[in-house]
Amino acid sequence: MTGSGAALAILGLGLIARRVEAIPIALVLVGALHVIPNGDQPIGTVIYGSGLLLTAELAYWSIDEHGRLPVERGVLAPRLLAILAVVAASIPAGALVLLAADVDISRSAASSVAGATAIVACVALLAALARARARGRW
Repeated sequence: MTGSGAALAILGLGLIARRVEAIPIALVLVGALHVIPNGDQPIGTVIYGSGLLLTAELAYWSIDEHGRLPVERGVLAPRLLAILAVVAASIPAGALVLLAADVDISRSAASSVAGATAIVACVALLAALARARARGRW
């Protein structure tokens, strides 16, 4: 309960201060509170993760609405539909990942290197996107 209260306080203060840095911190904390005690990865985790995605998108949107540039007219409905479509698509995609994680595949050094390379590439891509967003290029 303390962790979820802290996450809510971090998110709330970040929204009040219009600081996007608070959003991932709060959501990682809430996500960890769900995943760590359970150990097993039930299908509910996929729905929970999709809810966190929706929360993040709406939090970023609320900060964007108070930005330097006014939001153009007619953007509300298409943006909301796009967010809901991504969240809806994330549920079956997450379920597919859970199913793939249960498949028993023999491990080898080559597959471990490929997996580690994919993880590093994903982190690098996310870092580049965050940097581009912070500089206002995206």
